[in-house]
Parts: sequence; structure tokens; C-alpha cells
Amino acid sequence: MARAFLLFSGHNDRAVVTLCRFFERAGLAFVIVAAGRNDAIHRTAYRDRVIFDRLDAIVSVALLRQIADSAPMPLIYCPTTEFINDFVLRHRNELAGTRLRIGLPDKAVYHRLTSKLASQVALVDVAGLRMPQAMPMNALQPPCVLKPKANVDRNKVLYPMLCRTREELDAALAGIDADAYFAQDYVVGQSYYLCAYLAKSGRRASYWQENLLQQSGGKSIVLARACDNPGFDADALLSHIAGLGHHGPLMIELIHNDCGFHYIEINPRFWGPLQLALDHCPQLLALFAEDHGCAPRAALQVDARRAGHYAWAFGARQSGLKRYPSAEGLTQVERLLREHDIYAGADTARLHDCH
Repeated sequence: MARAFLLFSGHNDRAVVTLCRFFERAGLAFVIVAAGRNDAIHRTAYRDRVIFDRLDAIVSVALLRQIADSAPMPLIYCPTTEFINDFVLRHRNELAGTRLRIGLPDKAVYHRLTSKLASQVALVDVAGLRMPQAMPMNALQPPCVLKPKANVDRNKVLYPMLCRTREELDAALAGIDADAYFAQDYVVGQSYYLCAYLAKSGRRASYWQENLLQQSGGKSIVLARACDNPGFDADALLSHIAGLGHHGPLMIELIHNDCGFHYIEINPRFWGPLQLALDHCPQLLALFAEDHGCAPRAALQVDARRAGHYAWAFGARQSGLKRYPSAEGLTQVERLLREHDIYAGADTARLHDCH
């Protein structure tokens, strides 16, 4: 049966653009639900794929049913946004029988991994991973990291907060419900992403990303490069995660220092720097399509011109960028940001330097 992949734009835009590029190159059908008429997707070559413009940020079962009914063929949900992932998992039974296929793992499995707190319990002592030292909420001292116990709380996505000074810690505590958070030591070292796709069949594809520059406050990575395994038992970790019942995409952040590899978080969905997968490890995305019965119709090749780096030039304009150890001594940063910018392609030329 013919089917199309469904993308929600307006959230995690860089991953959405990468998936559009993948589907185009692979010869696979896809449609987009935009976050209104001002959504940046309308300034790309994929604007004709938009079948629905949302009027607001509200997600409902009725909305998803309406989208599914308006599509020209059955839809396959693409997991790019934590908020909508959480919604469709909580309402999976209500969406059964619609033309929307939700390929996410069971809700309990997904939340066990995406939760900053539960995932640490699930991965403790696996492959030699070290967990950051816990810090009592009633005895906080900077530097520390405040992490939400649940990613979505009261219909709002919560994010970790890096508190390196007493001022930053006091400001963070003033704006949160402390009962919804837990605290850990702030781990210093080199950040890596282990990016993978675990197929239902047991097949997998993965690669390593070495992070170079990151927005302040632990936000988006703006410059990174593909790298060899830095000396971690990735097979053991991925096998353990598969054994928990997970299938689908996942990005695992680890920080390495003299004490070993420290676990930071897992995102069991597609991640911002996904362009590196398309350029460097396209079989990862091919597995995603095949998992849903949609084998690519065109061969996907590694892009030798771009396969080494990922960049988000506009995101790098933020002040106070964090430089990881691997970026020390790095020259021609501006050239790397310009040449490898996620939006530098002809399909997104109107977003280059401004999104």
C-alpha cells in the first residue's frame, strides 16, 4: 500500500529539513504539517509538500484525525518533536484505526529512555558508563545541572539548566518548581553523540559525532564533525537499549574526561544535527524508511564534500558559545560554519544566514 511520511515543522526545523532531503533523494512520499503561514518551511523548496497549516500550538486527537483524513494516502509519523511524541504515545489507543501509523516503541519504553531521571536507572553500570554525581536539591552548590524528572510536564517541555555560578543557580531556582527537577554535578570534558537507528528486525546503523561548538546553556550544537569511536563499547550499550524494547532513532550524549565516559542523556527521536547522518551515514535513515515498509527507491551515497562536518551558522551567532576541547586550536571556524551550514543548500537558500 502506498503511504507517505508525515513531518511536523516549526519544531526541530533542522531535523525536519534533513528528513525532507532524505525523502526527496530516496524517492519516498512525504507531507508536512506547518506551524502556520509564517513557518520557515514555506521559504524552502518543500513548501508544496505542506498539506495543513496549524492555527496554534495545540495538539489534539481531533487535529491528528483531521490531518490523517486530509492526506492523499496513509501517513507514517516521523518522531522529531518531544512534545508531539509524548502526545501521540499518550493517545495511541484513540488514534488506532486512523490512517496515521505511529511507529514509536511502547510508551513505557520510550519514557524510560527519554526521561533524564529514569534513563539513568536503566543504563547504570552498562558498558562502563559513569553517571554524574547526584546533588541534594536542599544543598545545591554551583557548578551543577538541574534536570527535569519528566521532559513534558503540564503540557510544557522542560529542559536542563546549567548553573555554573551562584547567580545562575539562584535565577534558575526562582523560575521553576523545584519538585519537578533533580540535580547533578556539572561534568566537564569532551562531548560526543552516539547516533543510531535500531530496527525492529535487529539491524542497526550508527556513527559518532564529536561536538566542537555549542550554544550557551547547553542548547544546540552549532559545529560538529563525524569521528571514529572514541574508545567506548557502543555495541554493548546499543544491545542493552534494544533489550529494553526500544526500536527507532536515538541520540546518546556522552562526555569523556580523565575519569571515563559520563552519561548525559538520550533523545529517542531525530536530533538537530541530523544532516550529518544523511551526509555521513545515510543507511541510518534508510533503516528508518525500511522499518516502515518503504525501502528507498534510489541509492543513497555518502556525500564526500560534506560528510566530515555539520554546522548551523545562524545558531552560532549567539554570544558565549561553548568550545569543547576538540575545538581548541581549530582554525577557519567561520569558513566551516559557512560551508557546512545546514541551510546552505539550494533547497533552503532563503533561510541561509537568517534561520
